[in-house]
Amino acid sequence: MSPYLAVGLALYLLNLLVGLAAQLRLGRFGLWHHGLYLVVFVSTVAALVLAREGWLLITVGCLALFPKARPHTWLHPTLGAVGLAGYLLALGG
Repeated sequence: MSPYLAVGLALYLLNLLVGLAAQLRLGRFGLWHHGLYLVVFVSTVAALVLAREGWLLITVGCLALFPKARPHTWLHPTLGAVGLAGYLLALGG
């Protein structure tokens, strides 16, 4: 596995966990979640370019749509899950 892919996936999973904790109201992570989103977006684009994993286009597309997906709606966690699928497909490919 490419180190770029590994770092991108780890950051993506961390942001998913922070988002899930915020969704379950286990803490107030809004600022951290949004700051981490920016880092995740940059690391995913870097993994797409440097690791040449085409499946990450799915993840980048989902990340690009996140600003339109309001929290606590069905679209927000759906984009998170589909974006994770992009990473998992990249791992298998």
